[in-house]
Amino acid sequence: MTRPATRIELRRDAYEVIASATAQQLPRETGGILLGYREDANVVVTHALVVDGQEASTHRYVRDDVTANACLAAFLAQRAGDDPTGYVGEWHSHPAPSGPSPTDVAAMQATAREHDGPLALLVYAPGGADPFFGLITRRQRWGRVTSKKAAVLPPPPRFEELGPLPDGAVRRDGPVG
Repeated sequence: MTRPATRIELRRDAYEVIASATAQQLPRETGGILLGYREDANVVVTHALVVDGQEASTHRYVRDDVTANACLAAFLAQRAGDDPTGYVGEWHSHPAPSGPSPTDVAAMQATAREHDGPLALLVYAPGGADPFFGLITRRQRWGRVTSKKAAVLPPPPRFEELGPLPDGAVRRDGPVG
């Protein structure tokens, strides 16, 4: 029996926060925490919070843990008691298309040692054919931690892609006045 591929499903609100924060901070990296819920070995990301990075640069993002904990507590305080939404991982951007660095993987593995269930890492690098790189990290029996590449399912586009202009839309003698 083959297991289905592990996946990270990204909902629209989370996607828009990540894309907007990344665009505002380019060429520096930015990042934050992911909130959502788990479905078996998969992670559904419903919200993303931006957390300021300490001395973020074009090749490094280190989130401020005190700020992250305060943001997470404030977010969860606004949720209903029976809401399953909780901490499911981390995200950050790369200004050039690339997946997580060895430092990124090691940091997720350290975080996973403290949590039950899978944790997601999303790296967003706009400009490439596939701007998201996903990783699922989890603590196994006997404290062993594993990381596995995950398919990232972004939300469907909000608008239809524009096609070519129809004939006569642009005049040869200048703009339409």
